[in-house]
Amino acid sequence: MAQIGIREYDAKKMFFESIGKKYNGMQIKSEKDLKNLEKEKKYVLKPDMLFGKRGKLGLLGINLDKKEAKSWFLENFDKEIKIGKTKGKLEVFLAEDFVKHKQEYYISFSANREFDEINFSFEGGIEIEENWEKVKTLKISVLEDLKEKDLEFFGDLEKKVKEIILQLWNFYKNYGFVYLEVNPFCFDNDGELVLLDMVAKIDDQEAFMQKQNWKDLEFPETFGFIENKAEKYIKKLDSETGASLKMKILNPEAKIWTLLAGGGGSLVITDTLGALGFAENIGNYGELSGNPDRDFTREYTKTLFSEMLKSKAKNKYLIIAGAIANFTDVSKTFDGIIDALEENEKEFKKQKIQILVRRGGINEQKGLEKLKKTCEKLEIPAKIYGSEAYMTEILKEIK
Repeated sequence: MAQIGIREYDAKKMFFESIGKKYNGMQIKSEKDLKNLEKEKKYVLKPDMLFGKRGKLGLLGINLDKKEAKSWFLENFDKEIKIGKTKGKLEVFLAEDFVKHKQEYYISFSANREFDEINFSFEGGIEIEENWEKVKTLKISVLEDLKEKDLEFFGDLEKKVKEIILQLWNFYKNYGFVYLEVNPFCFDNDGELVLLDMVAKIDDQEAFMQKQNWKDLEFPETFGFIENKAEKYIKKLDSETGASLKMKILNPEAKIWTLLAGGGGSLVITDTLGALGFAENIGNYGELSGNPDRDFTREYTKTLFSEMLKSKAKNKYLIIAGAIANFTDVSKTFDGIIDALEENEKEFKKQKIQILVRRGGINEQKGLEKLKKTCEKLEIPAKIYGSEAYMTEILKEIK
């Protein structure tokens, strides 16, 4: 399971759709988007780029008319800021109606292996962390559902507050979230719900089940992330094929590099490497699946090798692994891998890179035998296993 942050705009839009209401927020990515603001209204503007504490960072434009909103946006758009050690530019903003309100509530939901944790406070807002002693925590077994009676734990709640908590719970449970925080939520003078700030993370393993709910979702990179040349190239290749080609560089100077098939297999291998104490030594995360042809496999593999060979780490390992494929032709994809190996023979031998392989599926023996003979011919050390071995067994060879 990988947790992926989504934009506040998308999370709120999905929530209001889930309760049959229209969300009136607007995503602002350029000056032309401001034309949708109404002259008679007042607005709140803020960056929507997967980082918090925007109020404390001075990045909230509050109670702005259309002219003031435009001025505030132009002052902050494309502005470089620093959060901790991370630098990045402000490129995506959220505009919402300014709403006068009184009481602010805090609530969050987070997934654990055996239970879901709900945190609630009658005193939400930007000082929630400083006032965490006022937050009450309720744990609900993953085998149970949250009931209205359970909410008595938090104290004397108005009926409308109970209704909102239950609606947020249903949204969190039914839309593939692993984390959902609203800080704060409140009610306007007409008693209508207002979500002032929302943070949301989804479980990427829910993608198939949530095809309809997530159809309009954008999956942005974390703030400050800069895509390198290799990642951009793989993204381009991915757009040109029906297969799935993904690559993210984690540590350019790492000693362990992975060529993995299937999203599930990628997660298992990466998580196991972390559990074995190699988290800081993993060079990349990605997948090569969906039966890519020889040419796409060769291009993907060459790109990966290029990044791996730049690393100055010693005792490097290349892990070629995946679950037992029921769709991908192992032999054909190995042809592309072999092409890339032959092109990089000298550097592999010079850097003494060791190859660890575990692959199973259609034509596995044919593919494994070809790869074995190639490694022997090129004098590249390799330990090669098929479906007779557990997928993670090869990782025990890493020293």
